[in-house]
Amino acid sequence: MLIDLHAHTAPRSNCSRTTLEELVASARRRGLDALCITEHDVRWPEDELADASRLVGFPLIPGVELSTDVGHVLVFGPLARPLWLGYTFEQLVEEVEGTGTALVLPHPVRAVAGDRARRAGRRPPEPAEVARWPQWSAVHAIEAASTQTVAAEHDLTAATLAVAPRPRVAASDAHGPDLAGRYATRLAVDVHDAVGLAAEIRAGHVDAVLVEPA
Repeated sequence: MLIDLHAHTAPRSNCSRTTLEELVASARRRGLDALCITEHDVRWPEDELADASRLVGFPLIPGVELSTDVGHVLVFGPLARPLWLGYTFEQLVEEVEGTGTALVLPHPVRAVAGDRARRAGRRPPEPAEVARWPQWSAVHAIEAASTQTVAAEHDLTAATLAVAPRPRVAASDAHGPDLAGRYATRLAVDVHDAVGLAAEIRAGHVDAVLVEPA
């Protein structure tokens, strides 16, 4: 099964410039089997996303990209209660403990190797240093590549995965039309909801895939 784990719609994510229908059209054109909608700090109600899925005729799975003190974290799966803003990463890990929820670290080195860091003249850390970050080992998978990361980020992430291997996913992180599905994640089995998806991520049954270069 091929799935895009990370995409945003307008207006629910104010940084997005694309509609749900445009995301689905892009994912379908690239041969994907499903798409996760992961707005910033707000999760689609499951019944509402299920209705949207039936309307567009394409499997849609809810998640959320949550802001924490160490950056963004993708959250998938069953939750004991609704998530809210203001988490530290440590609090988030404690909150989802025992729920079967999966945590994925998106664009993991953006703050230290992305365009902003480069323009500020900051020197990227060594891979061994990144590997010691608590979030590197606490999440269930690392987003190894997306359309929203630059080559320096991809290189540092790959080098860190070489010294501290973790399950790796890829995703579009689509904020605009024609981006969904360019990067995706292959699952060993078909999943149909957030619970099944979280179980596969937690088990490490994932593989990062470049579907079509940007």
